[in-house]
Amino acid sequence: MPCRNPSHGMRSGMTPLRISFLIRSMYDLLPSNANLVRWGKKEDPTCLLCQGRQTTEHILSSCRIALSQGRYTWRHNRVLQELAAIISTAKGETTLPNTNALIFTTEGGAKSWHGRPVRTTNHIKCLLDGCDDWDVSADLPEWDSRPSIIKETRLRPDIVIHSASTQQLIMVELTVPYENRMEEAHTYKREKYMDLTKELVNAGYKAVVMPVEVGARGFVGSSVYDLLTKLSICGNKRTKALKLLAEIAENSSRWIWSRRNERFLHKD
Repeated sequence: MPCRNPSHGMRSGMTPLRISFLIRSMYDLLPSNANLVRWGKKEDPTCLLCQGRQTTEHILSSCRIALSQGRYTWRHNRVLQELAAIISTAKGETTLPNTNALIFTTEGGAKSWHGRPVRTTNHIKCLLDGCDDWDVSADLPEWDSRPSIIKETRLRPDIVIHSASTQQLIMVELTVPYENRMEEAHTYKREKYMDLTKELVNAGYKAVVMPVEVGARGFVGSSVYDLLTKLSICGNKRTKALKLLAEIAENSSRWIWSRRNERFLHKD
């Protein structure tokens, strides 16, 4: 499971309620009905929504009623909205191929000639390098401007980064699973988009799918770190982005937890 250490520095800006939820969810010490039975505080471990066994994992990721009511989709879309905003800032920092020609001059400057151009290496290799017409769209109402070739397919990638001039497509597919299923979710999404990626390549596109995971309790998968790095979002920017994604997932799950025994979902 991805590491997330609730250090003193990390906790300093948190409310006591948030600190309590984070630590108790990490060690499965939240008062789910299953835990209350285990602690001798209750006799029935049943989930009041779906009648399944109410564990912390069940509440945060596995209740079929919570799923049908859109609770998990709401959390997913909150994380997706922030991830799309983070990625959109990267497209403005792309660089075109940069080469510097070596110029040789004879002593005294009487004669000069150009040597072979040498590519500079003063920035990290970025997936967005090489063109400046990248467009970012997301499967959200306020972001939906996907390229037509994607609209024609039955799949809806969460984020599409598209360059018309070079016919490149980067599809980012986000999952917000319980942390013990992050690897499974990554494999599933990669296989799900395998056929579409092949179709796009056969149609002349340079296409790649990048599944990423942010855990339900705020543990950010290494796949997100890799994605941000490949988009040249590094250093403090990357650290802040990872922290923000973690906080959004964790806060959303805390809201879902607080409504675990509500049969009907009421908008606040």
